[in-house]
Parts: sequence; structure tokens; C-alpha cells
Amino acid sequence: MRKTVKRSLVWLLLSVLLLASPSAAGAEQTIDMDLSAFSRGVTYAQMTQVCRTPGEYDGKVFRLRGKFNYSEANGLTRIIFSDNTGCCELALVIQPAQQLRFPDDFPPLWGDIMITARLTVDGGDPDMPCRFTEAVIEWDK
Repeated sequence: MRKTVKRSLVWLLLSVLLLASPSAAGAEQTIDMDLSAFSRGVTYAQMTQVCRTPGEYDGKVFRLRGKFNYSEANGLTRIIFSDNTGCCELALVIQPAQQLRFPDDFPPLWGDIMITARLTVDGGDPDMPCRFTEAVIEWDK
């Protein structure tokens, strides 16, 4: 019981800190939630919460770090978040803001990336209820 209360308080504190942080201006977007300076574990925890209640974050612009992956089978680009141990992962689809060709216009597979993108909720697909759209992808070249 105490562990559940502690977790709830940690989530509440984290949410307040993230929502209270000042917005930064992107190229064309105002960032609502900047997770780029947080640890892998904090980002994973926050994105897990976003995926549990995507409607609360619909239309919000995020800036965050993760790993890049691309699936040639269905042409989907993804950002992967993992916990501190690397045992648990969460993948969200990225739709780049501009037309890109794989592999020339993308970072190396499993490379570190930072994205600035809008979370869009699509209730029509239960397997993929949300995705990052208008995504600007950055990486060290």
C-alpha cells in the first residue's frame, strides 16, 4: 500500500514539474513538454503515462530523446523509449514533417535521436492509438 502511495506521489510530482516548466520555442512549434534533459528512465515513465491516457496529451508538442528504428515491412519510422535497465521498451510511430527516404535521410538504426513532434491520437487503430506527427528528427551526423 505504501509503495503505491509513493509511486502516485512521484507521478504527481513529475507531472507538475513537467507541466510547470517553461515552454521553449521550436522552429514552428511551441513545445508543451520538453523531456530532452531527463534521464532515460524518467522519459520512459512519462511516455508510458502518455500512452495510457493519450487523450490528455492529444495535440501537445513534445521534445524528447530516444532510439531510432525503421520497419521496411510497413514503412513505419519509430522512436524507442526504454527504462534505465533497458529491459522494457515502448515504441511510438513518427511521421516526419517532410518527405524522407530511408536510409539516406535517416539516422543509423538504433542511433540516438531527438525529436520535436506533435502527439496525435487516432482512436481508429487500437494497436496504435497515438503517434508523433510533424516530427523534426535530429541526430549527430
